[in-house]
Amino acid sequence: MSQKMVLITGGAGHLGVSLCEAFQKKGFLVRVLVLPQDKRVSLLDPTIEVFYGDIQNPSEIEAAFKNVDLICHLAAVLISKDKEVFDKVNHKGTQNVVDLAKKYHLKKFIYVSSFSVTYPSLTPYGKSKLLAEQVVQNSKIPYTILRPTLVKNGVEYLAFQTYVLKTPILFLPLKGRAIKRPVLASDLAQGIVEASVSYNTLNKTYALAGAKPYTLAEMAQNILIDFKRKKKIVLFPLFLCRLLVFFQLVFKRMKLKPEQALAGFIFDANPSIEKAQKDFNYMPKSIF
Repeated sequence: MSQKMVLITGGAGHLGVSLCEAFQKKGFLVRVLVLPQDKRVSLLDPTIEVFYGDIQNPSEIEAAFKNVDLICHLAAVLISKDKEVFDKVNHKGTQNVVDLAKKYHLKKFIYVSSFSVTYPSLTPYGKSKLLAEQVVQNSKIPYTILRPTLVKNGVEYLAFQTYVLKTPILFLPLKGRAIKRPVLASDLAQGIVEASVSYNTLNKTYALAGAKPYTLAEMAQNILIDFKRKKKIVLFPLFLCRLLVFFQLVFKRMKLKPEQALAGFIFDANPSIEKAQKDFNYMPKSIF
């Protein structure tokens, strides 16, 4: 019996590297699609096939879809000050990926979305990921949609960590009460693989989070402890964070559009993982 081939778009990113390893341990042949000159491919196992191309350009990436059984679509823009980039890459780029998956008759489409699509007010990033989910759902390809929460040492987590460590005085809106359930990349990768091979997950959507919820204030305290730092944390009401001084102190440092950074500070990301535990034995650990 021949090994199955999985194509992972964005396969050299922080999560992608862990995912490649997890799929290999499961017995898959692994192929990644990455942007040209992506230096992180040096972190991948040398047996992994590497294809280069931009998902905005179908002709650049088509060759990567030949002889593939399963696709795991990670490629996305998470942080940008140009909101049009989110739609071009996350939404329309996903449409290109879906079209090629259909053309080459891939048996299953795993889309790694974001729990931020459930926020009460969507950022341009959240809107683009929600539109991409709809593209996948309407594709007529058997699919599973996965919505991770904050990934430890991923782009958004590192932006928050940098803010915690480098800001002289730590300001947290909503008095730091927003609840997050961050997840380890290795646990998330294992969950994605198990969801990929399970028949229970066909045409379903799951939240994938860590084992334990933390308030934003608790996360900040744990980061300071991990790095052996002490710092004054100022907890204050939401309306104050809309003042220009807060934008200058926080958002400029994090290289985020204010609306995206603010959403991360004020909206909860604390989903139940019971459905994933039941359907494919998802068992994450605490990140601290």
